[in-house]
Amino acid sequence: MLAHWLRNAIYAAILGIAAPWIAFRALRTGRYRHGWRDKFLGLAQKLEQTNGSSTTTPLIWLHGVSVGEIQLLRPLVEELRRDAPHLRFAVSATTETGMELARKLFVDSEQLFYFPLDFSWSVRRTLHTLQPDLIVLGELELWPNFLDLAQLQQIPVAVVNGRLSERSFGNYQRFAPLTRGMFSKLTHVGAQSQTYAQRFVECGTPASRVEISGSLKFDNVSFDRTAPQIEALRQLTGLASDDHALHRVWVVGSTQTDEERGACECFVQARAEFPELKLIVIPRHRERFDLVADELQQLANMCAVPPRVVRRSTLTEPLAAKAWDILLVDTIGELRWWWGLAEVAVVGGSFGKRGGQNMLEPAAYGLNVGFGPNTRNFRDIVELLLAARAAQRIESLQALLPWLLEQLRNPQPGRERGRAAQRLVSKQQGALNRSTQSLLRLVATAQRSSRRRVA
Repeated sequence: MLAHWLRNAIYAAILGIAAPWIAFRALRTGRYRHGWRDKFLGLAQKLEQTNGSSTTTPLIWLHGVSVGEIQLLRPLVEELRRDAPHLRFAVSATTETGMELARKLFVDSEQLFYFPLDFSWSVRRTLHTLQPDLIVLGELELWPNFLDLAQLQQIPVAVVNGRLSERSFGNYQRFAPLTRGMFSKLTHVGAQSQTYAQRFVECGTPASRVEISGSLKFDNVSFDRTAPQIEALRQLTGLASDDHALHRVWVVGSTQTDEERGACECFVQARAEFPELKLIVIPRHRERFDLVADELQQLANMCAVPPRVVRRSTLTEPLAAKAWDILLVDTIGELRWWWGLAEVAVVGGSFGKRGGQNMLEPAAYGLNVGFGPNTRNFRDIVELLLAARAAQRIESLQALLPWLLEQLRNPQPGRERGRAAQRLVSKQQGALNRSTQSLLRLVATAQRSSRRRVA
């Protein structure tokens, strides 16, 4: 189709302009170095049939952009397998950190690969190789060639945990003549809320294809602070020793620029009053790990009694709790378990322009949860938590120290908020089952036929 090649030309021009920047970032941070064969040429390797499966067994292609979406897809696959053990799955990711986590979570999937760039040849080749019966997008990632070719080959495309932030919605509306066609090609949308559902409809998805399934984030949490993964971390950090009750743990997770420094500075001042306090810092992005490690060490060295900074990646055997004060978690995929060690938790990405990160994992553990003023990406969840008095908003990094000291001096209100948070999360669950049943209905009606062929 002419439209495909016009888009190809635009993509090629953009890629050519961006190539120096991509090369610079690859050399400086290590990003953008992997997956180019899958992305640019498309998936070529045929699926290997396992566990007695065959090419006539339905295949679902699930896609998650990065770590957050990949994490959501794992319980969805487990639920689908319980109801339909015969199904096969292929999983794709866009980012390298997403792929790294996918390799840990989906070792039993028949194919793991990078999502193709929206060049018609790479999409066509991937679809030809997989021949999926259903494509499932985690939250949202829409590309015109991809959706065109899926529709031409009569492959339904579903969105689970669908959300359209106010900013994204505004952008799609601004370019509605170019984007409405993409939304109209979606076969099914399971939206997180009524607000998001209405936005999908206004962007072009027929209302009959949109339902409110709720947020999978409420289902993809653990309430058990004695889970084996958490106990293993307690052993690793020495917090499971006989004197672990003497330590108070503050976890600051999903952090962005300036938030690690702010947390470290607060910790240094707070431990003058609370010497038993431990700080665990978990940056959001892998490429910042070394930078954060240097920054934390520099701040520590400026103290009269320097706190001992340890990197998670260096822990090959259990460490005594007295051997560290600040732990930098420089690994991927462990955040949800580190929350389980905390007494007080602060969710990062919320003091700058990021728009916040997922605060449901610490809330489900019943922690005393705080976050910064900028949580636009999780506006609905934040409103629920604040209305239930299940978390607190901290107005700025400057307000972080007085907030922390108040929690340490008077922990009972924080414990009450934690119990309220657990009740709220439990009440909101159910999206996983609703999403699974919708996908099973789509698989049941999707039939591979001789008419499905490469466009």
